[in-house]
Amino acid sequence: MWISPVPGQRQTNGGETKPRSTVSYQEQSPGGGDETNLEAGSPQARAEAKKLYKAGVDYGNGGFFPQAAELFRRALRLNPQYIDAHYSLGRAYSDMREWNKAIESFEQVVALDPKDKDAQKRLNHARLMLETEKPEAQQSSRTQTSIPTIETANVSANETPLTKTYRVGPGDVLDISFDSAQSREPAQFAVTSSGFLNHPVLAEPLLVRGLTVEEISAQLESAAKRGGAVGTGSFSVAVREYVSHAILVSGLVKDPGTKILRREAIPLSVVLADAQLLPDAGRVIVVRSESNETFTVDLVETPNVNLLVRPGDVLTVKANPAQFFYVAGSVKDPGEKTYRRGLTLTQAIIVAGGLTGKSNDVRLARDDGKGFLIVNRYKLQDIESGKLKDPLIEPGDRITIND
Repeated sequence: MWISPVPGQRQTNGGETKPRSTVSYQEQSPGGGDETNLEAGSPQARAEAKKLYKAGVDYGNGGFFPQAAELFRRALRLNPQYIDAHYSLGRAYSDMREWNKAIESFEQVVALDPKDKDAQKRLNHARLMLETEKPEAQQSSRTQTSIPTIETANVSANETPLTKTYRVGPGDVLDISFDSAQSREPAQFAVTSSGFLNHPVLAEPLLVRGLTVEEISAQLESAAKRGGAVGTGSFSVAVREYVSHAILVSGLVKDPGTKILRREAIPLSVVLADAQLLPDAGRVIVVRSESNETFTVDLVETPNVNLLVRPGDVLTVKANPAQFFYVAGSVKDPGEKTYRRGLTLTQAIIVAGGLTGKSNDVRLARDDGKGFLIVNRYKLQDIESGKLKDPLIEPGDRITIND
């Protein structure tokens, strides 16, 4: 577990968490929420802060650290003395390698509870990492200039289908073999949290974050030739464990939680098939953190489910909101009726209990989207005889049966 949601029961794993496990998540994405009407520190504010904290824990367990940090910050605005939220915020910043902010959070924990040895340990670790990663950043700059990026056959990223491409990221485990080596069994190498690969043929770590396995192979061969460490031959690189491309699925699905993508993007329909929609599912809210965009997808509209899901997306499956239409006049049960897709005019009359007499004229009024009603008149006899098509109704329609 990444962070324990129960105060006083923190669990540590001695390293950075890789989002492999499935977690249950029932909250909405952390983009909204209006807590401004709550007085900080009040019982109501503390209760709301606890809800935000638990939602943040779910995001953290799924590997969605920016979203988790936002929820912990909101919790602390409501309850500034919430020690577990300070601690968890420090954990989220640590996982994002934002060591300055992590230090501030852990200092708050130690100030509130000087006996918290775990927080003190993490504070010291964050301070150490802040110092040690400064040379690494400089090394990253040197590495990028000394080893040029391999051209991918003059094919731009926009021309390469995202559904057929995978670019390696932090935490991925690679199988790397060299066909001229004595043993052709692949060796396993994990990509560091900063996106670097350490391999014996490399004079210094290679930045592989964002590269395909073909590009990494070419980089290794180039490094081997320059170093003269091995003879002629080629490297073979494959992804053994996919870790870096995570998404989060919650709501009306049978199998919610963290999902790992094996491509740069996959159709929404594939994700939903894997998560197994529940019967009440009607729409999906897709929050794309990298571009701060939100998409609402109606599951009944087939083209919409071809939306490509990207790493870092947060998906919440919900029921469609209730919609209504209205029936008046010569029917047995006039009034507001629940709308369902595909309902026709004659079916709507049946829903209203049917006609009370021999009425034939129907008036259907529909909002044109600008506040004006467009009225169409129908003869039920023409519909029943097949002379006229039974029209579909829409949410908000007003149906009046004339005597």
